[in-house]
Amino acid sequence: MNKTNMNPTTLAQRRYLRQMAVMTVAYLIVLYVAVTALKHGHVGDPSLRYAVALLPLIPVATLVPIFIGYYRNTDEFERRMQAESLAIAGGVTAMLSVTYGFLEMAGLPHLSAWWTWAVLMVSWAIARPIVGRFYCQ
Repeated sequence: MNKTNMNPTTLAQRRYLRQMAVMTVAYLIVLYVAVTALKHGHVGDPSLRYAVALLPLIPVATLVPIFIGYYRNTDEFERRMQAESLAIAGGVTAMLSVTYGFLEMAGLPHLSAWWTWAVLMVSWAIARPIVGRFYCQ
């Protein structure tokens, strides 16, 4: 089957995976360079330290338009499943964040904001196949 015979969602998925792989590699390289430079004191000026610490945001910022492109180039069915999966992930993340916030007041240690992002991504990764199975029964 050549590319002209593939459905739009399959083409969008292939493009998305290819672009995500490239940006993930770019992110890992930039992250390694930034962390190494900061950890070993290669950056002394405080202003420059902040700039180096934020360098990994450049490849991360490209992930947003990559996902939006994927979303726009898929069919309505896939868009619906992605939207529903993100809604579920957002709800799970909100509930866990609020719950842990209350538990922090009771004495649990303060967690980094990284955990919120991690919970959202893991929740989305779990919700997507479940939503897909629900619709494909």
